[in-house]
Amino acid sequence: MKKSQAHKSLFLAAFILTLNFLPRPTTARCEAGEVNEYEYPKSPFPVNRTIDFQQPFAAKPSIMYGITMLDMNYAENKRAKIKLLRSDPASFTVWLGTMHDTKLYGLGMRWMACD
Repeated sequence: MKKSQAHKSLFLAAFILTLNFLPRPTTARCEAGEVNEYEYPKSPFPVNRTIDFQQPFAAKPSIMYGITMLDMNYAENKRAKIKLLRSDPASFTVWLGTMHDTKLYGLGMRWMACD
């Protein structure tokens, strides 16, 4: 075998070995949903809500969430809060509430969890 062909063969073998050790693309799985708490004239807040995933994730997922609805007394300051209390591969728990003297009648959130 000629020297140039030997170099090409060696390069090709090294390239194929390198490809075998590169990380493979993975598929991400996401679930999304909505939580709405509402009661009038009595405020139901604060409340804890546990959301169970349709199918558990392989590991603890990343969870994103945001407020989608507010119903408050017009005469007070507007304060609402959502906190992630706990998460695991099968579920997560959020705290929905207010602060100080705010009368909160309704609070909605939308969430998405991805691995």
